[in-house]
Amino acid sequence: MSPRPTFVAVAPAWWVSNLGGLLVNGLVARRTGSRALRAVFVAAVATHVVEAAYAYRTARRAGLADDAGRWALQTLAVGFPSLFALHACLAGRVPTDTEVPASTAAPTKVSATRTASTHDG
Repeated sequence: MSPRPTFVAVAPAWWVSNLGGLLVNGLVARRTGSRALRAVFVAAVATHVVEAAYAYRTARRAGLADDAGRWALQTLAVGFPSLFALHACLAGRVPTDTEVPASTAAPTKVSATRTASTHDG
């Protein structure tokens, strides 16, 4: 059995869409002077910075100190797809390009029942 990977690069499409979209948003906000676009850009950058710090801390705590910086930089650039890859890596499986992120999947009856029973109390 091959050793568990400690870093998984996300698909190039995520780099194009997420980092590219962020940069285009910043450029358009600067050229047009739109306060709304500037606010969206600042919020997106702030979100990516927080996500990168979280990825770095999570990787270090999981014993992936050698790759924590790579996780942080990738997450800074592409955001949530990198976090999904990190969590999949920590769970012991390699994510695929077509994998649906768990947070966007519809809840099942089992999870809805568990949620309801834990809050009934």
